[in-house]
Amino acid sequence: MPASVLSGIESLKNKVGEITSKGISFHGAEIYLIVTTLVFGLGACFLLPVSGGYDEETHLMRVWEMASLKFLPNEGFSGNMPFPALYWEMSYRRSFLVRPVEPDFWIKYSGLPFDAHDYIYGSVETRSRYAPPLFLPQALVMRFFGLSNRLPALTVFYVCRLIQLLSFLLLAWLAVRIIPYGKWVLAILATSPVAVLQAATISADAISNGIGLLFIAGTLFLATRKELQWKEWVSFSFLFLILFWAKINVVPLAILPFLLIRPSQFKIRFGYIGLMAVAIILCLVEVLGWNLLASSGARVDPEGVSFVGQIRFIAANPVRFSTVIANDVWGRSVDYMRGWIAIYGYNYWPVPAWTYYIYMAGLLAALFVKENENGIDKWFRLVLVIVFAISYLGTIISLYVAYTPVGSNFVVGIQGRYFVTVMPLLFLALAGLPISKGIRISAFLPVILGVASLAVYTAGMYLSYHVNCGSQFYQAGLCYQPNYKNWAPDELYSSPVSDQLILTQEIVPECNGMTELRVWINAKGATPNGVTEFLLLDVAQNSEVSKVNIQNSELPDGDWYTLNFQPDWASKGRFYLFSIRGDQEGTIGPRIAYSLRQEYPEVKLYENDQPISKDMIFQTGCIAGWEKLRLTGSP
Repeated sequence: MPASVLSGIESLKNKVGEITSKGISFHGAEIYLIVTTLVFGLGACFLLPVSGGYDEETHLMRVWEMASLKFLPNEGFSGNMPFPALYWEMSYRRSFLVRPVEPDFWIKYSGLPFDAHDYIYGSVETRSRYAPPLFLPQALVMRFFGLSNRLPALTVFYVCRLIQLLSFLLLAWLAVRIIPYGKWVLAILATSPVAVLQAATISADAISNGIGLLFIAGTLFLATRKELQWKEWVSFSFLFLILFWAKINVVPLAILPFLLIRPSQFKIRFGYIGLMAVAIILCLVEVLGWNLLASSGARVDPEGVSFVGQIRFIAANPVRFSTVIANDVWGRSVDYMRGWIAIYGYNYWPVPAWTYYIYMAGLLAALFVKENENGIDKWFRLVLVIVFAISYLGTIISLYVAYTPVGSNFVVGIQGRYFVTVMPLLFLALAGLPISKGIRISAFLPVILGVASLAVYTAGMYLSYHVNCGSQFYQAGLCYQPNYKNWAPDELYSSPVSDQLILTQEIVPECNGMTELRVWINAKGATPNGVTEFLLLDVAQNSEVSKVNIQNSELPDGDWYTLNFQPDWASKGRFYLFSIRGDQEGTIGPRIAYSLRQEYPEVKLYENDQPISKDMIFQTGCIAGWEKLRLTGSP
């Protein structure tokens, strides 16, 4: 081997050794964060259907606008900017019924260009009004890969998801790297199932959540220094700059530095006051200024919602407002915490229950990892708890003011995912408490539990979105179909059934093992001693599957009425007729729930043999999953 090559190799070895000696290495929590975010984030990215994430449709439209250099919401669409109809057709949200993804979805759509199904002009608008930096990476991807290089539309969609995942990973990694203590706690929090899901979708949440985590970590890193010079002052200013790009529920974190830092820590004149002034100015410009600017192109608020009107109501009724917020905190916090840990898009499918238990066990274990011995003092812990309480309440109040009808007795629109940047405050305050010094746990335990929770969550995602009745492999009970996207059974009812009005619904089950049929009924006002007949026929076999005559007094007022029968292991695709009629002349029967539109186009509903453009609200119940495997030996 030539001497020059040997010399080069030796030089490279020396350089690597020099870098290593300078301490450039990765903490175990950083490695965990990177690996789990990439592995399970990529899984979520491709397992979650197109536009199956929260508000992904409307955020995609915003990305499309920004890719065309239109940065105000609806600036482009108000001028009849075309939007690819293909994205509308591929969207998981377009169907009225929630079903698994078509097996041939990739074959059908993977190679189609943006204009494969033409464009939509003038009839679309986005509800997404967040600051442009939250969508910038996705907009750049859409512009380069989509508008410039014309890659297939589905490919560009997934690249947008991937760049958002990497953006979150970068911010979360920086947060774990710089936080002075509780690295394992923050790493587990940053890779909760719902945080990974949000990071893997086209949305504002990925970067917003990453910014929130980085702000908390950066604040703790700087606040633990004894002296703060210009370098630290500029760093704080930068943290405030990016903080106010984030979603409104992250803004309360801005008070954290001013409670943690003493004015005397600044060794520059007016450092504390100057930083406060910078924060206020940035907040006014970025939060208030942007929202005023963005509201010019935003859609009209829903009926009854008024920001100004709600503020007036609160000012005039402080006691009633406080009661509403207190009731919400007391009555719904458990649901919020469940949604903060894990949920699938729009809660269409149930999450495996073990996900919650395993994740919480991993997070609690992380509180006792040895590295937390040299943590923070009592004041820091108290401040973290105070800011947690303010941020938690602030999130609820912001939704009450911005999205809830004026004077409402409950808060509208709160979801657990909004607390991804709030919960770290509480758990970082609990990490390494002095009273827990006798309990020390190896980092191996939270790693195993964290990975296990994500694995269970991802497996549930695959089974729910890609396997018919797949959820029954991890939850008990029957598989009920159809699964209605817009669940509003009490919005529309038929006229009362009678001997003069017979309702007949065609049914084609989508699963084998049908053993139940249930229909939503309201018997209020029906003749109590009247009798209603329910009849289910197997048309192909010309046989009665179930026939029940029941007094109206035994029927529910706004609930399911269920027919039970022996399972039909070949029910999938069979044609059934389900009829409901009054069995006595002159009596008034129950009313049957109707869909607002025809949501089940494969079949028809008849009123006295006349088809109508509605469906009964009904569901078939099939034995599926492990129970079916146990009974029949096949899935």
